[in-house]
Amino acid sequence: MLLAIDIGNTHTTFGVFDKDKLRATWRLTTGIHRTVDEHAALLLNLLHLRGLDKSDITDVALCSVVPPVAPVFEQLFQSYFNISTFVIGAGVKTGVRIRMDNPREVGPDR
Repeated sequence: MLLAIDIGNTHTTFGVFDKDKLRATWRLTTGIHRTVDEHAALLLNLLHLRGLDKSDITDVALCSVVPPVAPVFEQLFQSYFNISTFVIGAGVKTGVRIRMDNPREVGPDR
C-alpha cells in the first residue's frame, strides 16, 4: 500500500491507498518540533486504529511546504519501516505538466 503525505504549514494530511482505493486518511497538526520517534508513535497508532500494520505500507510519497519537516519523515520511514521516501518537489519528474512561467514557484502540494 502507498502512504501519501502532504505536509502543510498548519496540517499534515496522510492517506493510505490500496491500489486505487483510499483505505484511510488522517489530518494532524504540523509539528515542526516533533522528533522522528514522536511522529512514528502517532503514525503507528493511527495505522493500528484502522486495522493496518506498518508491514502493509510498501511505498511512501511525500510533499512538503515546510522544509525542516520532510527529512524527519524520511528518517522515520527509513528507521521504522525500512522504506525510502519518494519526496515530490521542484524538478522531480512526475509526468504532470505545470503551465506556469516559472513552475518552480508552484508549491509541491499543488
